[in-house]
Amino acid sequence: MTKIKVRPEDFIVEELIDIPFSDKGTYTILKLEKRYWNTLDVIDFVVRKTNVSKNLFARAGLKDRYSQSTQYLSFKGYFKHTIKEDNFALKPVGRSNTAVNPGMMRGNSFCITLRSVTGKETETLRRNADEIHEHGFPNYFDEQRFGSARHGQGFIAKKMILEHYQGALKLLMCHAYKEDSTQEKKFKEYCLGHWRDWPGCLKMAPPFYRPILRYLSAYPNDYKNALKKIDREFLNLYLLAYQSSIFNEVLARLVKQHSEKNVSVKYSMGEFIFHRKLRAPLTAADKQIPMINDKTKLAGMVGKYIEKVLAKEGITLKQMALQKMRLRGVRFKYFLRDAIVFPADFTVSKPEPDEIYSDKSKCVVKCILPPGTYATILIKRLLLQR
Repeated sequence: MTKIKVRPEDFIVEELIDIPFSDKGTYTILKLEKRYWNTLDVIDFVVRKTNVSKNLFARAGLKDRYSQSTQYLSFKGYFKHTIKEDNFALKPVGRSNTAVNPGMMRGNSFCITLRSVTGKETETLRRNADEIHEHGFPNYFDEQRFGSARHGQGFIAKKMILEHYQGALKLLMCHAYKEDSTQEKKFKEYCLGHWRDWPGCLKMAPPFYRPILRYLSAYPNDYKNALKKIDREFLNLYLLAYQSSIFNEVLARLVKQHSEKNVSVKYSMGEFIFHRKLRAPLTAADKQIPMINDKTKLAGMVGKYIEKVLAKEGITLKQMALQKMRLRGVRFKYFLRDAIVFPADFTVSKPEPDEIYSDKSKCVVKCILPPGTYATILIKRLLLQR
């Protein structure tokens, strides 16, 4: 069976970004090369190491921890440090009058090595690549977007929408998953067995959870305001994860409706529906699907799909305003996302001997994808069996 991410260098991603450099800019531009780290954890590490404010850093995107990735950050002010650790390096590469932001992104360049490929799978790759060239692939969010929710524990954001604030905190602090550090796993195990022993939980807590537990130690029953002690960037990511799950369900319905041939692939949040061929090109109204919030106008077939998914979830658009939370800077953000993506410069190499799996072959996939599109979804589509 074909394998990916056997080694970090088997999954190489490089940010394609247009940064307006300036000799005397307000911001220091930093090049980050990493593996086994996610972007936010790198920033947190650097903040602690250099004793600067996290709010001074900005980024355009997040990169998978199980990859060899290159991306760019900005720091408001002069950042002189070059930081090298075992699995990341951060160094200044210039200055700019503009902070790094998602609007600068042109996309991401990928070089992905598929290993343990059999002769039969080689033929499958060739046929599927031809179909992707002609018909594109659905722009789903992949598993890594959903954090602990993908282990069947639910979404923190949905608990917030339903005003189950204690439940949201339990999801955050009592449920461990494999990506957690050893310290986090021990902390969450303690919280699960000693819920409401806030001083005891605080003693066990990694830095991320301490502001929440300090607040609960002073105000033991105020779960709503304790949630506000979570780092704002992470709160927004929790909201985005739930939006992404809704988007995926809507997209699956759209693909099923428009495809002449399709294949279903199960994943932790439901099913990916992949088309082999569309009956006709998508209409202008169906080419993009909204990431919804309380102000989203539901129209056309996509609007009907959203209504059905919300009914299934037992929530309304109005509830997504999170009015009782009153969280400045934290909200469900509306934007449009392409339903179908056509990768640029997309190639799949001829098979060659695999130096790790000696009796099998390897193939190299190269492409450029728009910002926010998951290469792992492209690979899932590429590996579809007949």
